[in-house]
Amino acid sequence: MRIRYAAAACAVLAVLTSSTGCTVPGAGSTGITVTEEGQPVGVLMVCHHHIDSAVLYSGDGGDESEDMGSWSRAEPATGFVTWPLRTGGGGWSVDRQPPATLERQRTYVLYGATEDNSWSTTDVSFTLAHLAALTPGRVRYFGGEVPGADDDGYLTASIEDFRADACEDD
Repeated sequence: MRIRYAAAACAVLAVLTSSTGCTVPGAGSTGITVTEEGQPVGVLMVCHHHIDSAVLYSGDGGDESEDMGSWSRAEPATGFVTWPLRTGGGGWSVDRQPPATLERQRTYVLYGATEDNSWSTTDVSFTLAHLAALTPGRVRYFGGEVPGADDDGYLTASIEDFRADACEDD
């Protein structure tokens, strides 16, 4: 009987330990904008340290999420950087090509990271409807509980406002 209790206690401890894992510290913010043709463009404002990769996934981050694309940089990004998701560029190389056509019913999430998981940027969640509502020079990004944010805490603002807001909490 004691062995069963000991085994159960160990199992509970293992679950609790794994669910309270470390989070990666934030180094800046991620946004999304579009080209004149409506193609998505990743936007990062790296406030401190560096970012050397970016990841796009679909879903809520749980068991149903699916990796949709990834990019890397030979030289880590610092400051303000952008890149077209389809082609890379501006120092970004496509590691895993994102889908040619994004699906209407899916939610996509983009964030910046480091290969060694030492830093990341806040993510940005978007759908095709969000992209359709954007114009070049306007960025969708997470702003939290600030005036003008939607119910999920996202703002759409000029690139200048994004750059100014991105590092306020860092």
